[in-house]
Amino acid sequence: MAILSERPFLRYAIILKVVALCLLLPLIFFGLDYTDTGYSTTMAWMQAAHPKAALWDFNNFGSAFLAGFWFYTGADSLLAYRFQWVLMMTASALLCYVILSWFYDDKRAIAFALVPTLILAAFNSEEGLIVEYHNLPGFLALASGALFLRYFARKSPQPPLPSGSDVPSGSVGGREATLYMLASGFIAALMVFSRLPMLLWCAAVYAMLVFAALRGYDKKIMLRIAAWLMAGFVAGGLACVGLLILRGFTVQGIIADSIKSMNAVNTFHEYAALHPELGYYPLLVSTTLRYGKILSVGAAAFVVAFLWQRLTFLRGRAGRVVEGALLLAFGVGIVSVVILLASKSLGFHYGPITSFLLGAPLLIVAYIMLAEWRTMDVPKQILFLAAFTFFVLVSLGGSGVWVSNFRHGVWLIFPIAILESRTFVSQYLEFRFVRSLLIVGAIVLGIALRLQMPYRDQPTYRLHTWFSSPAVRGIVSSQGRTESLEELLGELRSRGLRESDTLQAYPSMAMVYFVTKTIPWYKHPWIGQMWTVRKDLTDYTQVCTSFPRYVVRGKFDPNTAVSLDADRPTNTFALGYTPEKMFYGEYAYSHDCATYLDSLFLVEKKYTIVWENKGFVLFAKP
Repeated sequence: MAILSERPFLRYAIILKVVALCLLLPLIFFGLDYTDTGYSTTMAWMQAAHPKAALWDFNNFGSAFLAGFWFYTGADSLLAYRFQWVLMMTASALLCYVILSWFYDDKRAIAFALVPTLILAAFNSEEGLIVEYHNLPGFLALASGALFLRYFARKSPQPPLPSGSDVPSGSVGGREATLYMLASGFIAALMVFSRLPMLLWCAAVYAMLVFAALRGYDKKIMLRIAAWLMAGFVAGGLACVGLLILRGFTVQGIIADSIKSMNAVNTFHEYAALHPELGYYPLLVSTTLRYGKILSVGAAAFVVAFLWQRLTFLRGRAGRVVEGALLLAFGVGIVSVVILLASKSLGFHYGPITSFLLGAPLLIVAYIMLAEWRTMDVPKQILFLAAFTFFVLVSLGGSGVWVSNFRHGVWLIFPIAILESRTFVSQYLEFRFVRSLLIVGAIVLGIALRLQMPYRDQPTYRLHTWFSSPAVRGIVSSQGRTESLEELLGELRSRGLRESDTLQAYPSMAMVYFVTKTIPWYKHPWIGQMWTVRKDLTDYTQVCTSFPRYVVRGKFDPNTAVSLDADRPTNTFALGYTPEKMFYGEYAYSHDCATYLDSLFLVEKKYTIVWENKGFVLFAKP
């Protein structure tokens, strides 16, 4: 492709890559989360190490399966697994750079716009800086979308070319386009395998082909492209099935587990729909409320743009001083909010700031698209449509609430908003200062959050003790958390626990399996608040003949905080307390499977405490 040989293109691509690596690499050393990070890491590791023991989970299995191939490179530590995330996020930034370079000439401005985009997408991460089902589908969508959009880049609809004429500059020929569409469809199949709702992205791509045909593109060529996309998708789907079979699955088992998983109530939002007494909202209502929040807060950008267009005295030197002072105050305000209110749960205290950074670019791009639609060429229209589709679908679902998932969809919308708002001025609005607010806000908020709030660990300034155990070597955490885990691992080794042995750890402590390289007694590595497995766990326990030698229970302590759910109220049950009474009787609300294990394992099976420290309690089978 001609654009890849352009010297400015390559120069700024290299700069963007270096900046991305410099920003991302320092993050992966800090913080250890036993819960979400442990769950996704253990699932991915089990796909490679113990595929027959891995749980087929409709939401997470595909992403964990694909991410798990990283462990075939010899990676066996959390630090090595996080490095995969660094490569994926850097590749996402470069993919966006390539896509936008097809539609915008200023390569420097594109690279500049992608730096705050990268920070907004990565520094606010709540998944422990690993590849998992929130971020992997977005990366695959970018890769598939780049191959698809390449056909339309700089290529407006036109009459058929005379025989022997050259293809317009920047466009692709027939054979090249065929290969692009085959590859795009193939990657789209992997994307859907990683998370099923992304099937809607494929439907959106076909809708864009219909749109292109209606806007003047050759209908036969659009049909041909659709056919090649479908061929690539089918090939990708067969490849996924083939990989599953090579890993020990059977066709019948794949079908049965898929049906079971799709029929299971196994997402936060689906569960919330069945339990309104918890105060949560089902998926549709929750998504609507989240969009209402980011759009209502983001609308402040129009107020700022309206005022800035009329304050003509700000065009000179005094205006630059005022603008700098306001941006400085905005940055200081963000840092103050994050630091002063860091003890608040779930980050809701900085939700309005994040909502502005997400909602404002969405509204800006929508406004510019509506204002310039009649004069905008078709390729750019398709780019804008793809950006909106990406934002909506990549952010769809997931276990996060409010604005936490929307950051995964900023890859195209945010840089487009920055690029377009540089020069856009209408009779009523000027977005130049809003653009500065978005850039400063994304950078300052991202850095402040990573300094103050590593996911489910102490603030960064309290992380100064390094782990020495192989699986977490190179990770730094607080002294209490580090010492507690190292003591537990030493005790388990002294008792003869070896890799590939069976262990049970709860509640919400899946990281213990990855660190010890052991297999969960029950296939689901997250036991604790896991309502989705309670019936299966009951049935599994009733027919089980072999229980684990050791059960590890996490404590809750401000200095160790090893478990998300360990601070839940603990119920003490008399010997013989039945799971049916707990699950379906007078304590139906106490669905916590950790309590189930308390009653069943530790009471009925007469497990005894053999060791404990500040973070863990170790039970042994008599």
